Amino acid sequence: MFKKSLFRELGKNTGKWASNKLFGDNWSTPYRFSNSGTSMAKQALKIEKEIEEKKVDNQLEIERLKHVFAQNRNSQKMKNEIIAMPLPENRDDLFTFANFMLSNIYGSGWDHDDEKEYLNDLSDVCLNKLEQCKIMFNVNGALFETKYLEKEIRTLKRKRFFEKYGIIVFAIISFGVLIYINYLLGHF
Repeated sequence: MFKKSLFRELGKNTGKWASNKLFGDNWSTPYRFSNSGTSMAKQALKIEKEIEEKKVDNQLEIERLKHVFAQNRNSQKMKNEIIAMPLPENRDDLFTFANFMLSNIYGSGWDHDDEKEYLNDLSDVCLNKLEQCKIMFNVNGALFETKYLEKEIRTLKRKRFFEKYGIIVFAIISFGVLIYINYLLGHF
């Protein structure tokens, strides 16, 4: 009896296996390997790992935004302090003050990135103070200092333009050169 049931079971399982190989899982009872659960477990672990990476990325983004906000607040405070600063009356003190403004501008500069708009504002305020210093030197008759600040202000305005809009200017010039080359080659 045991022998008979063993042969019947082997025949049934062999038939299912052959049927699945010939006709696929739709024809008979599907035959699944026991390690198919491990592939699902591996996929679940992969998804969990991706979720953890996203959490870390989100936490880093939050920290970066906190840092940008703190810098923005500090820059706002500095900007307001610079606006409120009175210009010195003494010629040497005024020249020192102008150099302080220059160092602030060269330290922060301008950028086309919207996140660094606070640096642009700080540099613009310092540039305005520098122009006030130039006017004060001009009123006091200090020609050397006036010429020096005129040159620096011109340089800084040019620098501001190219740092803010340099990519756009480069793209327009490149586009114009490409059109001119195509025109010379007779493609138009």
